[in-house]
Amino acid sequence: MRAANGLGSDPRAVAGQLARAVEIATILSASGFDWLVQALGLKAWVSSGRLVRSFRRDTKCPPRVAVDVPLPERLRLTLERLGPTFVKAGQMLALRPDYVPLEYAEALRGLHTRAAPFPAEQAVAIVEAELGAPVGALYTEFDREPFAAASLAQVHRARLFDGRQVAVKVQRPGIGVQVERDLALLATLARRFERYQPGAVAFRPSEAVAELARYTRRELDFRREARTAERVRQMLAGDDRIVIPAVISNRSSERVLTTGFLDGLPPGPAAGLRRAGIDPEAVLRAGAAAMLRQIFQFGLFHADPHPGNVLFLHGDRVGFVDFGMFGRLDPSERRRMAFIFWALADGDYEAVGDQLLRLSAFLPGADPAGFRAALADTVEEWYGVDAADFSIARLLLSELALGARHGIVFPRELMLLGRALVNLEATAMIVDPQLNLAELARPLLPELRHILQPSPETLQEHWHRHRFEYLDLAADLPALLPEAIARLRAQPVLSPSPAAQPASLHWLSLAGAFAAGAGLAALARKHRRA
Repeated sequence: MRAANGLGSDPRAVAGQLARAVEIATILSASGFDWLVQALGLKAWVSSGRLVRSFRRDTKCPPRVAVDVPLPERLRLTLERLGPTFVKAGQMLALRPDYVPLEYAEALRGLHTRAAPFPAEQAVAIVEAELGAPVGALYTEFDREPFAAASLAQVHRARLFDGRQVAVKVQRPGIGVQVERDLALLATLARRFERYQPGAVAFRPSEAVAELARYTRRELDFRREARTAERVRQMLAGDDRIVIPAVISNRSSERVLTTGFLDGLPPGPAAGLRRAGIDPEAVLRAGAAAMLRQIFQFGLFHADPHPGNVLFLHGDRVGFVDFGMFGRLDPSERRRMAFIFWALADGDYEAVGDQLLRLSAFLPGADPAGFRAALADTVEEWYGVDAADFSIARLLLSELALGARHGIVFPRELMLLGRALVNLEATAMIVDPQLNLAELARPLLPELRHILQPSPETLQEHWHRHRFEYLDLAADLPALLPEAIARLRAQPVLSPSPAAQPASLHWLSLAGAFAAGAGLAALARKHRRA
């Protein structure tokens, strides 16, 4: 039950949220964001005492950000000071140029989730409570010092009784409660923002917070991460260039995740990797091909392949860890996004615009024609820059920002694809600063075309799934065929060149059959409604 103030009905929860709102308002004000405090209706919540203390060097109050720092960078630093939920919000906004201007999205991509580790005693207590046994009965060795720590969890090295070395990811104590408190507060602030600033509704603050809540809660459930990692591992099991550590299911829970330990090198300059006996170009090609298959073949992909989640392994293999952030695409989205990626790599901006518009929704007053014209100018400008400065990922983000300015809304999964491409490109450029995603992608286009080409097995699966609709359509065919023929005759028909006919005849006939079936099905639905 929600109280009139929008904060809830539990007095302790309300007190906690009010204290947190005061903290947030004070940090924002001290960092030069008084306009935002005013827009949120929080001016009365700024603590004058804490505000004064935040300017002292010896203060225990979370430090302010100097107001002479450029505004986009100041926003990034302020979000880091506000804690894990706000870091996650900033990371999401970095891939949503339809929510924030592109220069802010660029700055927010620098947000990190590194954090000081929490005490080993707390990590051990969480492991024992979650897995129901003393840590000594679970692992023969458990390194009390974590080798990685982030805002939501930290990771310890350990060893199982069968000798396998493992990584144990342990969720931070109390982080679930803290995140839920901040998410509830953000939802309240979004509603206040919409109330006090009616023009902000077009930027969908409440929808943005709801999206953040979905993804953050998903990331806090390690069981979901375990399922995703295992599924992707099974999908790529036939490729010995790709390593995804196995999940140790009887040592994992909602707040503890135990996986195999990968002994590899983080992305670094190519010369150093070669000295370590690794071919960096081969590993990058393997990683790019793996991402291509995850996204466009399987529709389940690692959405956060930043340098901390990718390892270069001996034998010219690549390892992926941390599947907390993942994307999921249905077959139609997969195909459409593959078309966009293909057209981007080819520099075909007209096709890019077509495919983006097919995926999008239009706000009232949207201007698709203006979007197409602006897109043409933007892509021509991008393709005129030096090869070293060209970036498919940044070009895609620019196009999404263009869409927002013309009233066009793109699906969330396209943003996750953008996130994956941005991080993949950032990882590649650590190895070779002159390398960009376009260069990495072009050799993979034949594989992408192969993925998109429907196999006989795929067609048979479609038949099995929709057989009753096809049979129902066949019963209606005598009544529908004359109208369908009349409509087809009214449309221009493009025939393939004679040279292309022998090789493509089989696929053309299949495609024609499916196209005719789709058209007849539409007619059948129309007749039934009539």
